[in-house]
Amino acid sequence: MNKQDLIDFERKIAERFDNGEIPYLIHLSGGNEEELIEIFKEVQPGDYVFSTHRSHYHYLLAGGSPERLEELILTGKSMFVFDRKLNFYASSIVAGTVSIAAGVAWALKRKGSTNKVWCFVGDGAEDEGHFYEAARYVNSQALPCTFVIEDNDRSVIASKEERWGAESLHTGISLTHRYYVGKNGYVRKYRYHSTWPHGGTGSGKWLKFSKEAIVEEQPHPFIPVPKNNTILGSVTYKDAVCSSMKKLAQEGVIFVGYNVRCGNGYETFGDVPLDQRLETPLAENLMAGLALGMSLEGYRPLLFFERHDFIYNALDILVNQADKAMFLSNGEYEFPIIIKAVVGSVKPFYAGHTHTSDLSELFKKMFTFPVYDPILPGMIIASYDFALTSPRPVLIVERKELY
Repeated sequence: MNKQDLIDFERKIAERFDNGEIPYLIHLSGGNEEELIEIFKEVQPGDYVFSTHRSHYHYLLAGGSPERLEELILTGKSMFVFDRKLNFYASSIVAGTVSIAAGVAWALKRKGSTNKVWCFVGDGAEDEGHFYEAARYVNSQALPCTFVIEDNDRSVIASKEERWGAESLHTGISLTHRYYVGKNGYVRKYRYHSTWPHGGTGSGKWLKFSKEAIVEEQPHPFIPVPKNNTILGSVTYKDAVCSSMKKLAQEGVIFVGYNVRCGNGYETFGDVPLDQRLETPLAENLMAGLALGMSLEGYRPLLFFERHDFIYNALDILVNQADKAMFLSNGEYEFPIIIKAVVGSVKPFYAGHTHTSDLSELFKKMFTFPVYDPILPGMIIASYDFALTSPRPVLIVERKELY
């Protein structure tokens, strides 16, 4: 796929859009053909490529079929290009993939793999704290991941100066350069002028589409509650939790979060080997993305939230990626992670409203994956047994007051 091939493909898509054949939002690539061709000379078979809403060139240069890509675009998937065979994953959420990329890189390093991760973002992603969390983590852990910032000085139509002001431009550049050490660094950046506008073709035509867009509804299936009718005798709620954590550890589960080593998960991780506990920064969106990325490489992580209130900071990754990826990718991508979410108690002392919320019912409405709230020891064991084999995320509520 050479420069002219890339340009011709996008011109063809633009023509079909202007002819009214594509009643969906499209974001065309253009102006950065030479830069991308050079970068993709380094991408090896088996490497991961994470892309953005503007994914066409990335997919084609990663080895994707032009015919398949055109079909995806015609059916409304321009922003949702997935190909598990190529380890290609695109998201329309700005900076939505950076923590997942870091998680895949962590898994590749742990396995001793020679493959690496390439995560493409626009300069708008530099505005996001999620990007700096991921870049800092990849840098500090020496993970095999390169973030490529494609700077067209445009967030929709606003320039960096319009977004930040002239003084702030230098601050943003210096923060990026902290993790930028040339061609072999963890962050690369190139600047280019876009051929096309943010969305559409910029033709100015009032388009009359030949067909209506198909609006797909993400299913919210009925999820039966796991049952365990075994008589457990004197086994307590906390005994069941500890027993389940031990079993998960024996199955190779990686325990991810803050206070998984130092705080010991409210004394429930006592039988979990230290090398299966990943103590993370205090960055909930990052730690959730790390878990998702690990799962793509065959690990089954347990993501630990010691309070429901703290999950709010991770909802970007949990809602837009963990919950939606299987639907958007037509089953090509799944994230089999376990989420251990503890409801804070009011005893022996009360920590206030921001540490004792019970969001169980909200989670059940928000997520399409299973959310279980077991209150008996047998139900705890059954819920974690189910989560150990589920192809999708499973959130299990634990109640500290029952410990």
